[in-house]
Amino acid sequence: MPLIIHRYLIREILAPFVVTLLAFTTIVFSGRLLLITRLILVKGIGLKEIVNSALYLFPYLLVFTLPMAATVGIILALMRLSVDQEMMAFKTAGLSYFRLLSPILVFSLGAALITLLLTTYGSPWGQRSTRELLAEVVKKRADLGLREQTFNTDFRNLMLFVNRVGPQAGNLQGIFVNDAREPENPQTIYAKKGRIHYDPAQGSMVLRLTEGLVIRWGPELGRLQTVEFQSYELPLQLFATEGRLSEREMSFRELQEGIRTETPGSKRYVRLVVELHQRLALPLGAFLLCLLAVPLGLSPRVHGRAWGLVVGLLTFLIYYVVFTASWRLAFSNALNPALAPYLADILFAVVAAYFWWRTLKEEPLVPQGWSWRKLRPLGHKS
Repeated sequence: MPLIIHRYLIREILAPFVVTLLAFTTIVFSGRLLLITRLILVKGIGLKEIVNSALYLFPYLLVFTLPMAATVGIILALMRLSVDQEMMAFKTAGLSYFRLLSPILVFSLGAALITLLLTTYGSPWGQRSTRELLAEVVKKRADLGLREQTFNTDFRNLMLFVNRVGPQAGNLQGIFVNDAREPENPQTIYAKKGRIHYDPAQGSMVLRLTEGLVIRWGPELGRLQTVEFQSYELPLQLFATEGRLSEREMSFRELQEGIRTETPGSKRYVRLVVELHQRLALPLGAFLLCLLAVPLGLSPRVHGRAWGLVVGLLTFLIYYVVFTASWRLAFSNALNPALAPYLADILFAVVAAYFWWRTLKEEPLVPQGWSWRKLRPLGHKS
């Protein structure tokens, strides 16, 4: 009989979990649809690159939507059982909350394990693959990242302004370049036309300018040089972080190696430590959110699917706000970078334990003596 009830509870949780996971992931992913539509209609990127970029993005999105959907799924399932008096029937049959907790624990551990795989392997792989895909796309169509009449700062220590991007790949008109890659010899370049392309021989992007002017100056006053040209080639560095992976693209082992090589207390060291512990704190947070969802779903004050959905979303939102604020405090040296990512987990573990204690005592989650009226200013008349 317990095995039948356990399977029944798992099925009750899986139905809202799958629906909310698809809904949340679709909503979050829809923010990228405008960019994808622009790339297809305006820039002409192939369908294969679009599909690959979407696949690489999903592991990162699931890191957040999976715990959110698991929390909402448990709340909605237990809320329906409570409203339909099925939970009362289980208790009448002699099944306590602890007896009913085992399938929920299995589901929670599964959600936490999947989140751990996503944070340690899926998301870094997806972001690194996205970076490589963008590099390959830009090599084929070097003008993809350029916008007309916009100051482009994607290249290291170089600002590029293009008045018009031609319909043909790489053709530019009305070009202004501020090149500060050599601090001792900065230069400003104006050109009527230009073409940006990838040069395999140099292994980098090259901006070929025609009919223009180069103005060079140095730190000493009065040092100024002006050169007119008919043709001028300017090498470009594809990414500002080229040559070094970002923290989110690094594997777990690469993060550990980077922490050993960096100077303790440096900005790079703090970012590596925070990123490593974030990947462990998020799966733990997914497990704690699932445990917190049980008393929330069993609360008699929660009625209706809409209200259950609001409670689940609000719970995850509070967790994410605390989680984000904690690791930002680590960057400002207000918290230990190794402990900061776990601040939200500690807070929610305490709240979950308190709610479970009141649930086992058959008491409301919020004491009845608490009232919003007590928080009103003195002299306020209702």
